[in-house]
Amino acid sequence: MSLNYKTPDYFRDFKCLGGDCPDTCCQRWEVKLDRSHYHLLQEKMAQDEHEKELFRDYIYVNEQPVTGDHDYAFIRMTNEGKCPMLGRDELCTLHDRYGIEPLGDVCAFYPRVISRCGSDMELSGALSCPEVARLCLLSERPIKLTRFSTSQLPRSRNYPIQRELPQNPFDYYAENFCQVRGGLLELAALEDVSLNVRLYALVKLAHQISSYYHRDCASNNNDRLERDWRQSMDRKNLKSIQNYLEQDDSSNPLALLVIRAILDIKITQFPDEKLSQIAQHAFKSLGMDSVASISEMPVEEMQAVYDSRRRLVSPSVNKKIDHYFTRYLCNCLFREWYFTMPDTFTYMQMLLIRMAMLRFLFYSEARLKPLLEEYEHADSDGRLPLEAELDSLAIRLVYNFARAVDQNLSFLQLVYTATSEQEMFNFDYSLAFVKF
Repeated sequence: MSLNYKTPDYFRDFKCLGGDCPDTCCQRWEVKLDRSHYHLLQEKMAQDEHEKELFRDYIYVNEQPVTGDHDYAFIRMTNEGKCPMLGRDELCTLHDRYGIEPLGDVCAFYPRVISRCGSDMELSGALSCPEVARLCLLSERPIKLTRFSTSQLPRSRNYPIQRELPQNPFDYYAENFCQVRGGLLELAALEDVSLNVRLYALVKLAHQISSYYHRDCASNNNDRLERDWRQSMDRKNLKSIQNYLEQDDSSNPLALLVIRAILDIKITQFPDEKLSQIAQHAFKSLGMDSVASISEMPVEEMQAVYDSRRRLVSPSVNKKIDHYFTRYLCNCLFREWYFTMPDTFTYMQMLLIRMAMLRFLFYSEARLKPLLEEYEHADSDGRLPLEAELDSLAIRLVYNFARAVDQNLSFLQLVYTATSEQEMFNFDYSLAFVKF
């Protein structure tokens, strides 16, 4: 079978910034090593006494591997949370000395994610990388796929495939994956429709099809899926959703209650993470200084301040901000397969919660209010540096959020479990997160 090699156009020419990167990726994570690269590193590092000591102290064999040879060993971080192989310039000393050959797949390929979807080999980028976040959020189009060559990869042969659709002819959940994901992406990318309308249409569609399209579904419903998707894309349907959202001016603190609880856990358990610090500043900007802890802050007062911040944003600036979140949304839909969830609605509800968290942190950024005021009084030339600063705020937030939440599987599992226990995988709760 001939393969099609596809990647978002903004990611095709990605290059690591190296020493020019604003924030090293070699920190806070336990880095997997496959068996062959573990032994290659062991052989190389045995040639130098200092490196031999580093290998002994920081690289250990995994006693409970989940994926066999792929997670054979780990590189442990230092007490400061950094990779022990970093030099003073925060660049990898092993890569500098030995090249890419002995590096494990995680080190060699990050932030690239390679997946196989039928006859398509897909290359996407993790938003936890500042450069990927910049390319994605500032791209002209939310999702446009283009061809890439394996010669552009760090290793053009034996490259790691992180996920692959099962080839079971009776697995209808997998069989319809490309069709459904493509439909979700097309709906998400309709930027002439407001973001809230698209989010509501997406979660409504996901909820509708999940009644018959889910893990272990017993029949192929591609005609029904096509019909439901077309109905969700219909302009009359989207206009109806817009009217519904505009008529509902109620303020529901549910989303903020959930966000406060999640971020409170993050701040308490991981106070040194940059996202925790961003979250702390966000709560302070809403007037948390007067209370002892985040959980004690009256949610109604927080909601009122947050809503007033949202109203400060002019339509033109709000459209620019919606561009950021549209690109985040499309990156997630393309890179993170809903196939790992029991159904599309469960996936979309979790994604809505994450997007609500991002919006809260962005609109609660202390610098945003004065920046918006400066923007409204500036001429066209004066607005350019302010727009660049707005871009920087979004990029910094997204890559730190991706590091602390999107790629933290144990934390996502905690959020999933709590959402399930509170019986919030229910369409009745979706509207609060859509409007937030």
